Amino acid sequence: MIVTIDVEEEGLFRGRYDPFDVPVSNVPVLSRLDRVFQEWGIRPTLLLTYHVVRFEPYHDLLIDLKNRWGAEIGAHLHHWNTPPLRVLPYSEPIPSELIPEDLLTQKMNSLLEAFNPIGVSPLSFRMGRFNMGPKMFSVLEKTNILVDSSLAPMRRQYGGPNHLNAQIDPYFPDPANLLVSGSSPILEVPITIVPLTARLGHWLERLRTRSIFPEAPISWFAMNLGSLPIQPAWTGLRRLKSATYLHRERGGQVLTIFFHSSELIPGSCPQHPTAEHVDRFLDKLSRFLTWLHRSMAVESLTLSDLRKTYGP
Repeated sequence: MIVTIDVEEEGLFRGRYDPFDVPVSNVPVLSRLDRVFQEWGIRPTLLLTYHVVRFEPYHDLLIDLKNRWGAEIGAHLHHWNTPPLRVLPYSEPIPSELIPEDLLTQKMNSLLEAFNPIGVSPLSFRMGRFNMGPKMFSVLEKTNILVDSSLAPMRRQYGGPNHLNAQIDPYFPDPANLLVSGSSPILEVPITIVPLTARLGHWLERLRTRSIFPEAPISWFAMNLGSLPIQPAWTGLRRLKSATYLHRERGGQVLTIFFHSSELIPGSCPQHPTAEHVDRFLDKLSRFLTWLHRSMAVESLTLSDLRKTYGP
């Protein structure tokens, strides 16, 4: 099991992409996860955005959480507010495939250099809004990143890329086509979203490419009716259990869940408008992890730990 947390600023769930207004007051609330993480030996991967890692008052807290949980600190690129900033003729968040590769490279370098004061050289990565395409993957290949977790199966992202037919378990992708296996040294670890039938993503992609149905209904069906996400922030406990059983019965080896640090404070996302909603989410997360460890043989790994199991 891989638990990843996008540790980021507030406001994104309200559609705010102001590059200068980037409040990060949610970060200390990560400590609320301590009880359940300690109880089950969860070793999360904390994927930090530029503005989080640049906020010096949180450095000691982040290193303490890393040491206390045996966690990993990785990088999370919010390309809309990571410098250098350049005005482009598109609405935010701009799809990565529309951003010049040299600008993506500069942003990635800014993000990685921001980790120097805390003595961390990230090996794991997630692209903001899961907007990982071949162009951004080529940028990753120029860095020390060894594992990426930016694909959301059964989803088509705004402006592309298309992950409808993405593989569920980790694999080494073809840099030119991230949905198929290839020879990249970067391990792709998709978040776990299980199609109701094993080849549903394949058939939906065929419908899309043949223009039999418009893309919007296909994407809506894949997201809302055709798949079960094993993501505690997205669905209820019964569906989480059903999807986990289904994933295991199909031979799934890795369960990768994620949520955002901002989901731990009231009002930062539509699903958690009040403190009571946040408490319910934390209770659901605890109950799911308790059920999982009591029902199956589970080992908690960080993203880079998982990469080591796949060889050099």
